[in-house]
Amino acid sequence: MLVAGLVLTGCDSSPVASGDPGGSPSTPPQTQPSTPTPTATPADSISLEVDGLVTMYDGHAVTFSYTDPEPLLTFIEELTGVPRHGEDYDDPWGNGTVFGTSYTWDEIRVSAWTDGQTWVTITADAIGDVPVTTVPGITIGSTRDAVIAAGGWEGWDRDGDGTPDYYGIDPQPVPGTESLSRPDEVGRQYVDVEISGDVVTAVSAPANDFSDI
Repeated sequence: MLVAGLVLTGCDSSPVASGDPGGSPSTPPQTQPSTPTPTATPADSISLEVDGLVTMYDGHAVTFSYTDPEPLLTFIEELTGVPRHGEDYDDPWGNGTVFGTSYTWDEIRVSAWTDGQTWVTITADAIGDVPVTTVPGITIGSTRDAVIAAGGWEGWDRDGDGTPDYYGIDPQPVPGTESLSRPDEVGRQYVDVEISGDVVTAVSAPANDFSDI
């Protein structure tokens, strides 16, 4: 009888979990999958150019074209950490038709026209922590003399005081167009430079001298 008892006792030596009469294993709590944090597009520098906003990172260039505003807007959101907020604006002829949408941050304004073209104005020497310049090296805070030395030509005298408030730099001819300010010459695109008190306060692109807007 002692042997039988020992045999019966050894038939089930598996422990039963406390509080679980059925002995079924406990199910671990389920965790919700985490949402990955967006990673900002890396950039060491930014150049405002005629064809687009060009970034450099580790020796490689990436161009955000003015004809495709979405990647450009996303890039600015990543750099500033501030989401876009757009405001529609009407056409310049007073017809009441929406002409485009303007997105404004502290350092930059992106105007996306309904035809797909984009106009960019930069008002700071950096976007986020990334320095901004132009091909000739003109940036916010440069002097009028530096603009002229970089090949800048006189543009609009907004206040009529005899001293230009705008200059053009980084010209590129556009075949098939004719300049409105230089008769019988091919039109050109360029970077527009705004000056106040002999200091650059804004740079914009792409400007041109062959259209009326």
